[in-house]
Amino acid sequence: MKNIIIIFLLLFSNNIIAQQTNTMKKSTSGMYGQGSQSGIYIYDDGTFALFGYAILVLGKYTLKDNQINFVPDIPKQIFTILGRKNPNIKIGVKLTFSAAFLNDGPTYIKLDNGPLINTFDEDYDGGSSDYITELPYHPKTISLAQNTVNHLFRYNTNTFNLSENNNDFMLFYHRTISEQKPFSATYKTEKGKTTLQSRWGEFRKFETNHDPEFETFLNNYRRQAVKEKDVKVFYFNDQLKTAKGFNHLSEDFSIFDINNYVLDEVSNKFIHKNIYKKGTDYSKASVSDYHDESYILKYDNIDLNEQSLTDFGKVKVGTKALFENKSPIKN
Repeated sequence: MKNIIIIFLLLFSNNIIAQQTNTMKKSTSGMYGQGSQSGIYIYDDGTFALFGYAILVLGKYTLKDNQINFVPDIPKQIFTILGRKNPNIKIGVKLTFSAAFLNDGPTYIKLDNGPLINTFDEDYDGGSSDYITELPYHPKTISLAQNTVNHLFRYNTNTFNLSENNNDFMLFYHRTISEQKPFSATYKTEKGKTTLQSRWGEFRKFETNHDPEFETFLNNYRRQAVKEKDVKVFYFNDQLKTAKGFNHLSEDFSIFDINNYVLDEVSNKFIHKNIYKKGTDYSKASVSDYHDESYILKYDNIDLNEQSLTDFGKVKVGTKALFENKSPIKN
């Protein structure tokens, strides 16, 4: 009987704490602004959105007394590789690197048992949205690493096994920023005004006169991020514009539906049903407009094989780079 009473008291106590926490979240939730350019939206489900000029960071928070502890989300791994079968590639593989490999480097690559080398030469002449190289053979493994002080990942190196079924790969580097570091804020109300004091300065709670259009956009973006968190299949047009997700130009979400397409097995392309003609050779078909989604390529996520921590003070990096300067500057 004594044990039953103890268990009841524990359950009752936990229930009271949960109710108090939910009440605190509801009273704390809302939009907090810092001028008109930046702010924090706190949701009563324990999540938040930190926004500013060209910055939008999502995450979770916890409450304790008058303090809020924010933990921004970061990707599960530092690199991602997507792959597909490209019938136009007869020998070897095609590798397409996102611009972040160059813009937020240095980054490194290791093919099979070869040496770790720079992805790009020092002072490589960039400026593109992506960089393509073709190898005359099919590596079984690719290791990708980065050596910057700004990353927030536990490991700086990812290794992937490349299936023989794929020969066309897209490689992405998930850059992290200082705004994704955990931070805390003090919540207080004085003279009817509620504020958050944090390392970012003071944020004032908007009781009225906030921007409903931006709030709608923020809520939609947040829901879309949750929806796409563990997606394994990705669709692009042949200019490598993603066909799903958020469009940063229109500030809207795509209504793309793969059910509106017919798979042409010879070219391994999805052709919009409004233009598809059976028996047509689509192997060379391509779009000229970046936003044209007449032809769609399907890429599958390549599962991560291993995560590790490379100590660049102990590792010898090869002298050549995967992407070398074609016209080196001479002194």
